[in-house]
Amino acid sequence: MLRKLRRARRRGSSAVILVLCFMVTMAFVALGVDWGAVASTRAEMQIAADAAAMSGASALPIEVDAKSRAIAYGQMVSIRGEGLILNEDDIEVGDWDQATGSFTPGAADDSDAVRVTVRYTLDLPISALFGFPSVDLVAVSGGGASITGKVPDLVIVQDVTTSFRDEIDQAREADIALIECINDKADPASKLGIVAFSGLELNLFSPTELLTYETGYSQMISVANTIKICGNTGMPACTNTNIAFGLHMANAILTRSTSDEDIGRAALLVSDGEPTYSGQSCLKVGGKYKTAAATKWCPIWKNTPTNARLKAAALTERDLFESAGYDLYTAFYNEDDDPVQSAFMEDLAANDGVFLESPSPDEIGDMLQAICHVYTNSKAGLLF
Repeated sequence: MLRKLRRARRRGSSAVILVLCFMVTMAFVALGVDWGAVASTRAEMQIAADAAAMSGASALPIEVDAKSRAIAYGQMVSIRGEGLILNEDDIEVGDWDQATGSFTPGAADDSDAVRVTVRYTLDLPISALFGFPSVDLVAVSGGGASITGKVPDLVIVQDVTTSFRDEIDQAREADIALIECINDKADPASKLGIVAFSGLELNLFSPTELLTYETGYSQMISVANTIKICGNTGMPACTNTNIAFGLHMANAILTRSTSDEDIGRAALLVSDGEPTYSGQSCLKVGGKYKTAAATKWCPIWKNTPTNARLKAAALTERDLFESAGYDLYTAFYNEDDDPVQSAFMEDLAANDGVFLESPSPDEIGDMLQAICHVYTNSKAGLLF
């Protein structure tokens, strides 16, 4: 009798051990299945959050547009087969401080970053047997803005004709503020060039064509400070207003750039009006035309550059930007609020470039600041 009891106890002990082993095995299965799902879901959420932030950043600095774009992107993706729903409270617009590596929420006119938070409750069917039916997951985006990755190489094409005489100071200050804005937001390896034009074109960085902000920022500011009306030292001679020549030089500089092609190319035309004729553009010195653009266009015009021909040439140069995939921005000081000139200047914008105009010289700076935000956000990337 005593021996039988001992055998029964052994069998009972084995059953308990089997149950415990089964529970431990199931726990490991739960960890493998449920928590593997947690890891994959977090990865999906992080990708969605980052992409929504970059999508929103492409609409900065306008807060409502940034949030709408991020929400719209969220509607196109899913987490574990379920549609992602973002609320406005999940999207923060603010500023990224490159020096401190910190994001400060709070929308402003110069906001340059977006942070998106994605939330998802994941059911855990096996872990539920052990009292863990679900887990709340959160993924915060790396932020979206323009300062990671180089922005497109940019050439400022500044009109310095006599008609701009009274407003050249505002244009010069606007150019400097633009350079400062890009320097604050862009990768230090990004590049800039400056071309001044009247009836002829002139590279202000000659013999260099493009400078990087990392090594050439002080020279950029110094050269921009020298911008004056045509005929002054370091400026082209005063002839007519020949936008085609300015665009031709900008295109040539961008084409010769050694930057990676996927970085992009862009030019910004700052002018107070459509082209006007003067025969001096096609004068020769020593039997040669004075500039590369004159060498190209003057024979086509038979050395007679009429207003119509100058306008057609400007549009042709614009088309070359379009076909090359280069963006062309246009900032137009429309003093007389002329709708005909406005339509022509708007036609010059190419690809992702935008057109802005104002009848007030005091708003030239505002136009260039707006273009800075569009330009630097054209390559939205992750910040943190």
